[in-house]
Amino acid sequence: MSNYPDNEPQHGPSLLNPTELSKGPTAHKPGHERTGSAYSHNYSLLDIYGLESPVQGDDESTASEDLHDPAVSTHMKSFDDLDFRDHSQDHNTLVTQSTYKIPDIEIRENYVMKTTPNNESKVLNSQFDRYGFKKSSNVNGIDLETYNEWFKDYSEYSHRHKKKWELLMKNHGLQLSKHDPIPTRFPPKSDKVKKMIRRGIPPEWRGNAWFFYAGGYDKLNKNIGVYNKIVEDTRNISNKNTEVIERDLNRTFPDNIYFNSGILPDGSTSDMPLESREETQLIKSLRRVLVAFSYYQPQIGYCQSLNFLAGLLLLFMTEEKAFWMLVILTERIIPKVHSQNLEGVHTDQGVLMLCVKEYIPQLWSILGKNFEGEKLSKDKILTRLPPVTLVTSSWFMSLFVGILPTESTLRVWDILWCEGSKTIFRFSLTILKLCLDSPDFQETKQNSGGAETEQIELFQFLQNFPKKLVDINGLVDLCFKKIGGYGFGSLSQDEINNCREFVSKQREKLKNKRIMSTSMTEEERNSLMNSSDGGWNTDEDVIHDVYGFHRPIMGGVVWNRSISNKMKIRFSKRNSKP
Repeated sequence: MSNYPDNEPQHGPSLLNPTELSKGPTAHKPGHERTGSAYSHNYSLLDIYGLESPVQGDDESTASEDLHDPAVSTHMKSFDDLDFRDHSQDHNTLVTQSTYKIPDIEIRENYVMKTTPNNESKVLNSQFDRYGFKKSSNVNGIDLETYNEWFKDYSEYSHRHKKKWELLMKNHGLQLSKHDPIPTRFPPKSDKVKKMIRRGIPPEWRGNAWFFYAGGYDKLNKNIGVYNKIVEDTRNISNKNTEVIERDLNRTFPDNIYFNSGILPDGSTSDMPLESREETQLIKSLRRVLVAFSYYQPQIGYCQSLNFLAGLLLLFMTEEKAFWMLVILTERIIPKVHSQNLEGVHTDQGVLMLCVKEYIPQLWSILGKNFEGEKLSKDKILTRLPPVTLVTSSWFMSLFVGILPTESTLRVWDILWCEGSKTIFRFSLTILKLCLDSPDFQETKQNSGGAETEQIELFQFLQNFPKKLVDINGLVDLCFKKIGGYGFGSLSQDEINNCREFVSKQREKLKNKRIMSTSMTEEERNSLMNSSDGGWNTDEDVIHDVYGFHRPIMGGVVWNRSISNKMKIRFSKRNSKP
């Protein structure tokens, strides 16, 4: 039995045994590592940041930290509306608390500026936003003037909205302490609370609110001491995962002062070589979290983009909490998306394309064609994912980190931790529809020279378009409002789960059929083709058999017709205008 309770891998062997870890600095389980090809084919935010591989960082010792927040003793049940919940059983076995200590693990700075008029003035007069990111960089595509103009209005909105949160807390009997005004408990989920979250959580409250609504305290209290134990046991470990982690550490948020010690107060970057720069506390924490995660979830190990997810979490919470949030994310919200074969990415991209076909038919008229301009048949949607999914796949792997502006990403995360994975699909559809409606894209589309050019133009346009979406309130309104918006907030979790199950099953059947085909002799293949009344098809048409008796695609899924009809009406009105 594993010494780590509540280990819930969906696939592969059990957690790495700590007795094996203690054998030496190179101890590892070879079966749990990604191959070189697996790393090289992972779509990563490193491409978005356009960074070269830096010199590998020095090995960093690791340690344990305090266990759990004593202010919260109740177990918060969350994600009750999500599928993929019962991958394994929880255990209440306690792990002996580690006595190994490293001084820097106890250091916790306040990385997020509180929502006060004084701090908002500081942000306006600084080169950095309230989270330590450069306001203007080649990453976000926004200049300093544009950011400051937006922030003046948004900071006033944030201040007003925080007052509403304080009143909401008071009405639920959750008084804020004058000495520690950042709450650890929040009102239970309700329609009113959901609306408040959609309008944004106060920045300095985010870490605790995310952890609360994601069910983090429940996870933490069932696994007291587990993170500390893993950190101690993985001290000085060296394997393929840790090698890639070391390479990615200094490529994580290079435009953030808390991750890059080479950033100067004026926003410029020091000429000092990476290997000579002092590691920030967050880089040290990030190393411990990623190494610990790679062993707690051996079926995932380490996958590029996890560094950005963990890094963003660390800006808002302690590393132990960030670790468990990463576990919750990969187990419950986007399962298999970061697995070694990236099957979850392929599945979710199939679901997204089916949603586009159903809810944004005018966009599907571009995506649902091959380069010769021929429409893809219904049954080929899952076998030939459109090229645009090479862009949208990064939205799912990174949860919009590096895709949307920082505040826009954080607002999406506010909703994600409360409402679950349907949030990713809702905002993906909103961004796609907004892109389609963009005058710039419409002009580009009119000047395109055929189906191939049209898809290439869309592909290129989508890579940069989301970076400019600083008006997050407008984006949220478009997503959720039924009148004056797109109404994608009506897309339910059940609908997403049904689509996921359907796509996953079809992909598995297709995979098995291809395996069967390649293992047959020529004589067996000819015999099957002659005896199946034409049912055996080439690889082009194999999906027809997979669906079974040529039944129409998605026959078992009930689509939300209100969204479909709304999109059709909007499209017809736009086309009818002179």
